[in-house]
Amino acid sequence: MNIKEMLKGMDYLSYMGGDNIKITGITNDSRKINKNDIFVAIKGFTDDGHKFIENALESGASAVICENIPENVRGKSNFILVKSARKSMAEAANIIYGRPSEKMNITGVTGTNGKTSTTYLLNGIFDYLGDKSGIIGTMGVLIDGKKIKVDNTTPESFDIQRYLAMMLEKGITHCCMEVSSHALELNRVDKVHIDVGIFTNVTRDHLDFHKTMENYYQAKKKLFHLTKVNNIINVDDPYGLRLYNELMEEGIKAISIGIENNADIKASNLKTTMKGTTFDLNVFGIEKRAHVNTPGTFSVLNSLGALGAAYALGVNLDDIIEALKEIKGVTGRFEILPNKLNCTIILDFAHTPDGLQKVMDTINEFAEGRKIVMFGAGGERDLSRRAPMGEIAGKYCDLSILTSDNPRFEDPYEICMEIAQGVKKYGGEYKIIVERDQAIYYAIDNSQEKDVILLAGKSTEPYQDIGTEKVPYDETMLAKRAIKEVEKKRGV
Repeated sequence: MNIKEMLKGMDYLSYMGGDNIKITGITNDSRKINKNDIFVAIKGFTDDGHKFIENALESGASAVICENIPENVRGKSNFILVKSARKSMAEAANIIYGRPSEKMNITGVTGTNGKTSTTYLLNGIFDYLGDKSGIIGTMGVLIDGKKIKVDNTTPESFDIQRYLAMMLEKGITHCCMEVSSHALELNRVDKVHIDVGIFTNVTRDHLDFHKTMENYYQAKKKLFHLTKVNNIINVDDPYGLRLYNELMEEGIKAISIGIENNADIKASNLKTTMKGTTFDLNVFGIEKRAHVNTPGTFSVLNSLGALGAAYALGVNLDDIIEALKEIKGVTGRFEILPNKLNCTIILDFAHTPDGLQKVMDTINEFAEGRKIVMFGAGGERDLSRRAPMGEIAGKYCDLSILTSDNPRFEDPYEICMEIAQGVKKYGGEYKIIVERDQAIYYAIDNSQEKDVILLAGKSTEPYQDIGTEKVPYDETMLAKRAIKEVEKKRGV
């Protein structure tokens, strides 16, 4: 692409450079520059990309998008001067990759909990119908059966556009995308043509970034001003009910979903076992019976979100219900691990007080023996949720095993001690085992018949965030290995 062609679709202050400049890609990481890429200098939270312009030029960047031109590089390249580098990066990426989101259906899912499960449920619906779909989210980018690892729930704007272009090349017609509050605040989904938005819930999270719950809510709300077709809102959630009412007042389309509150799409008479939940379904007055294979109220709400999005996109209701019956569940989301120990071992991503509460409520519906939970809390992130998570564990569980979970630069033992204060409030029994692999083994090795063991917080997250390093980590592998070792130890 010629730079002049790209500039025609951009809002910029000035351009200083030649007319016949070739552009092949775009990035804000000077270490990942390829020849003829545009380098975008972003003023970040801890560093300023303008310091790395010279490095990017030495690596072959053909042009630079920036908010000011440092003296050491002035006149050495082609410069696009802009007001906001982040907004301009999204504009440029959309043009460079051929505006891919305009050629497919995009559903964006936002909320504190349930984003991953909802995207995979919607992906499963499209798969059942024979429509090719892809996913962008916490567990990576899924394109034609192949998974690409990503660092953020919602990647940077140029990566989103690149992944969407890759999906188009594979004939994919639908993309289900997790949209984080960070992404909405940092312009990552600018210029993405989003057809349907889904709101799952808002509970206390990411206050290290947003500072207040109101800021967090307002960041989430931005998604629903971007959508082109409709929005699906969980009105059982207090923030969801507020959002639905505000969208109605603003003349923005929205479909309400719920179990407890009146809603356009409503589930009732839930019957839960370890094999899933069956419920009555009412969709704009049409009554049906439905089933999802992951147990719990939270699972039904996630399925209503996926159902609502598919319905808004014109999918037949009966086809959606049949698809939900076939979807086996999402890896690492209330995933029951097979074992011969006569106990139930569950792997789940619950890492907030609300997430842990919902999983424990579900376990309570079928648990016959002791309830054991193993979890931790992230370092240098919203400290106020540590004791509340401990309180939930202390209230519901016979034993809480406190361990490491992305400690970053904090002492994981001290984090565990903060969680323990909450466990003590309910007189709960707890044990601190900082090494997470040892904590997993201890939980399984000390299991008794009919126990329910919840391994919470990490799930499919492929690393432990320790200091400046992302240390490779695989909770599923560690849990399966511990199960096998304990089975061998017991001779079963």
